[in-house]
Parts: sequence; C-alpha cells; structure tokens
Amino acid sequence: MLVLSSAQNVYAVRELSYDGGVEESYACPSQNSWRAVRFVFSDFSLSGSWKLLTARFYQSSDETAHDQLELHVLNSDGSGDWPGSTPITFTTITGWNDIDLSGQNIIVSGDFWIAFKWLGQFLAPCVALEFSALDGRSFFGVPGDWTLDDTYDYMIRAVIDSLGGGAPVGGFIEPADKLAIFAPYLALFGLVAVAVVVAKPRKRTQY
Repeated sequence: MLVLSSAQNVYAVRELSYDGGVEESYACPSQNSWRAVRFVFSDFSLSGSWKLLTARFYQSSDETAHDQLELHVLNSDGSGDWPGSTPITFTTITGWNDIDLSGQNIIVSGDFWIAFKWLGQFLAPCVALEFSALDGRSFFGVPGDWTLDDTYDYMIRAVIDSLGGGAPVGGFIEPADKLAIFAPYLALFGLVAVAVVVAKPRKRTQY
C-alpha cells in the first residue's frame, strides 16, 4: 500500500500540452500582438481544483532574437486576466522558457489561457509551431478578440498540481525526473511501460 500511494503522488503534477514536442515551423508576432493557447479541462479529462505552477513557451531554435515577452494567465473565455494574477515580463532564451507562477496561487478548476504579448520593437521572439495532431486551441490577436490558428499548435504549455479531485487520463506529459525516482518500485508491480515517440521530419515555414 505504501508503494502504490507513493506512485500515485508522482502523478499529482501534470504538464498540459497540445503540441507533439517537435518544432516544425515558427510564428513571429508583430509588436503588441499576442499568441495564446486555451487549455480546456475536458480535453485532458480534468476535474477538481489545480494550482498553476509554471507556464512554458518554446522560442524557435531557428530564431536568435531575444526580447521581452509579457506573460498573462487569462480567464476561461480569454477576455481578461485571471482574477488575482499578475502579468510577468521576461527576456526569452532559445528553447523552452519556464515562467514560475507558483507564488501567485492561481487555482484553476475550469478552462484557462496562457498568453504571451511581445513588448519589443525590432526582432520578435518567434514561438515554435507543430502540426502533427491539430487541436484547434491556439490563437492570435488580443484578449477578447481572438482568431483561431487552424493550421498549427503553438508550443505553449502549462504545468499544474492537483489540489484534490479527478486526475487527467490523457493529453499530458509526466515529469521524467519524478518517474525515474519511483520506476524501480513500479517495476515490481509491472506498472512501468515504455513509450516510443516517433518524430516526424521537420517542415520549416514562416508567417
């Protein structure tokens, strides 16, 4: 019972994503424009309350510009900031940018958005795109006036921690370091599975 309980605790933290993890193109926003992903609870079979820990943004590996983006957590319809949340300004790096939100105590029990606004004037940090399994949850525009990007999934993710209630059954990525800790114990019960991910050749486009 102790081993099983510990194994269940491993799965309390979830990384939600619609992209497949392989950059296939990129999109560079114009000044003061936004890129956003809407995270829909039903897509991940989520229920209960979850604390938002981290927002993730993948700057294209083909883009060398490093400029300031402003992160916003938006309400369920994407019209404005999540109540009590505070925008965070950061300077991008190439690859994954992880923005810590744990101190803001943002509790979600329904749909929410992760949105980034470019604040610069010259070279925009370009978000990586992926289109292997289009989900229709990526948008550009401004809060309250969004346009669905029906061609790509933006590589924007959210990491959440369960505060009780149902756990998701799909559409997430487990933190590998936590799984490694418990892998020897899980193996004893035949619970460790090996997942094989096949990456498609990258297609480069820009718009």
